[in-house]
This record gives sequence, structure tokens and C-alpha cells, in this order.
Amino acid sequence: MERFKSVICVDTLFIKDNKVLLMERINTGNDDGYFELPGGHLEENEDLFDAMIREAKEELLIDLSRDDLEIVHVMHHYTGLLLNVIFKCNKDINPSIGEPNKCSKLIWSDINDLPINTTDKVKKIISNINNDKYYDYM
Repeated sequence: MERFKSVICVDTLFIKDNKVLLMERINTGNDDGYFELPGGHLEENEDLFDAMIREAKEELLIDLSRDDLEIVHVMHHYTGLLLNVIFKCNKDINPSIGEPNKCSKLIWSDINDLPINTTDKVKKIISNINNDKYYDYM
């Protein structure tokens, strides 16, 4: 029997004044027109923290350190072969769009009143974290 294999993704909840940073996706072929958390895929020979630090630099043009990040949730998409590790970052940041070909806008949204076109995954992750649930699946 072959072992199950997952693609590992990292995402971060950047939170400021009860608002969460969201990115509107474009031209990705996946959830285009929807708001998502900043993040991306783990690359070969990269640990979770290094992946999120790299993604923050690429997508938001910000510099983070390992001390800025805390793992707060894991979302297992077993039907889609994805394992999402969710970080939280309370560092005061001034993000800019680093990949305009994949992101049409950045917004700070009230964490309890997300835009209707926020992905179900993000809504579920935030609800879980608010209810002290640290693992879930889709």
C-alpha cells in the first residue's frame, strides 16, 4: 500500500485592531475573485516558518522573522491532498502587493464581518480559531 501524500501550504492571519489582512486572488485558476489569506506552498528543503517568511516577502513585500510567527491551526484538505498550516502574526506591518499578477487588492477586514467573497476555507479557519479549535478538515 502506498502512503498518502499531501501538498503542504502555509497561510498567515495578520491581525491588527480586530481586522485581518486578506488578498483578492486573480489569474491563479483557483478561487479567483475571492479573498484569501497570504501564503503559499512549501518548497523542497524548506521548513514551515521559512516558507511563510518567503511567501510574506514575495506576496506582501514585508520582512518577517521566526519570532513574528506562531502556528495556530492546521486544516487538512484530505480530498484535495492539501495540508494547510496556519500562522498568526501580530507584528505591525505595512503590506504592498508583491505579485500583482495574482492579487488584485489587499484589504483589512473586520475579522467578525468578512466579505461575502471570502473563501469558505478562510471563514472556517477563523471560526475554528475563535472557538479554540486548532485542527479541522475540509
